[in-house]
Amino acid sequence: MTELRETFVNPDGALEGAATLTTAGAQLAARWRGLAGTINTLNGARPWGDDEPGKEFNKSYLDGEQPAQKVLDLTGDIVPVVEQMGPAVKGAVEGTVDTDDMVKTLFGGGGK
Repeated sequence: MTELRETFVNPDGALEGAATLTTAGAQLAARWRGLAGTINTLNGARPWGDDEPGKEFNKSYLDGEQPAQKVLDLTGDIVPVVEQMGPAVKGAVEGTVDTDDMVKTLFGGGGK
């Protein structure tokens, strides 16, 4: 059987960290949207041309499962997850504090 383990949370510190993470996630998302838009605009203009070498470059650079497209797709998938981390941490901390307060109210908590 495992030992009883306690976890202590400093709510103010954890909420401050969550706020910092929320800000960082929002900044990352905004910057990514701007960069992805610029990349897509530049690539859409086909700066490498529509001749045979240009088409071959496009095929090797962006089409299908090419590395550049994978980076764009995967980053586009990851950024929203990072953007939600701060709010998720905030919710978890607030839920923990609310649960502790409820337990204290229902069962008392005078130093126990």
